[in-house]
Amino acid sequence: MREEHSGTVASSMGSAAPEARFCTNPGATTPQLPIWAAVQDDTAGATFRLRTETWRQPTQLQAALLAGEGDFWLGHTEGFARARALGAPVVLVAVTGWRKMSVVSFDAAVVTPADLLDRTLPYAPKGSPAVPLLRSLLGAEAERVAFEPLDGKQIAMLLAQHKIDSALLPEPLVSTMLAKLPDLHLSFLLEDAYASRNQGRARIPWAGLAVNERLLQVYPERVAALVAAMHTAAGRLNVDLDAAVKVLPPEFADTVSPAAVRASLDRDLILVEDAAVVRDELRTYLELAAPEAFAEGGAWFDQGFLWDGMQSSD
Repeated sequence: MREEHSGTVASSMGSAAPEARFCTNPGATTPQLPIWAAVQDDTAGATFRLRTETWRQPTQLQAALLAGEGDFWLGHTEGFARARALGAPVVLVAVTGWRKMSVVSFDAAVVTPADLLDRTLPYAPKGSPAVPLLRSLLGAEAERVAFEPLDGKQIAMLLAQHKIDSALLPEPLVSTMLAKLPDLHLSFLLEDAYASRNQGRARIPWAGLAVNERLLQVYPERVAALVAAMHTAAGRLNVDLDAAVKVLPPEFADTVSPAAVRASLDRDLILVEDAAVVRDELRTYLELAAPEAFAEGGAWFDQGFLWDGMQSSD
């Protein structure tokens, strides 16, 4: 894990708040908006001071999880699930990323997953949880799509040069590319396709905030206070999306422009749900995205993976 910012980002917090290592990706914008808003609002020091460390590829985060490196992690829920199934001290406290994955294409005829058949589909990031989800939507026809893992910069360059026709991307990279390439279309959001197939809500519990089990044992009240503050912050951020963008650390603008973050909020959700509250929704998704984690049963899922805030704050 590479440390990006050695100082305390939430400098407005009281000195009584303990420092905690927050491992995050600057490109994962919407899922961490409520976190930053919460700590910036915490002038009483009831939660934590966050010292940020960054991960760039899911494999980096997975290595940190398995080693128990860090106090808080922002990442994909399926990555947290895989790590927990292997014995990592990872507890998912909240889901904060819900509408993040889309297919974009220069071909206006691509409007559903079935329209991708017999095509090559580059995707980012490598190890994206959107791939197994899209495969599940395609069912037996999934083998007719050639999924090609690339990094975001490669896909951006290839799209700009019209060397690829379509791509599967996360927000805010989707918004960045749509702004740069007027002839690029937003074909469909995976969440909408998922809802159509399952007759459910157009959201998927892609990402969220996890905490190291050791920290949770020492500071359960502070973790509960942080999650409660995230709920409050999400409500405030939804009232003024233009202001919401400004809660991200200014250093993150080097990775994603504020304009792209704001554009992504027209499709994304700023929403915090306690992990235990969306237990069934999470399990349904994780059994699709990380089936190998359930190969020997789901004891890891039912025993300690999802934080129950009500119990922890008693």
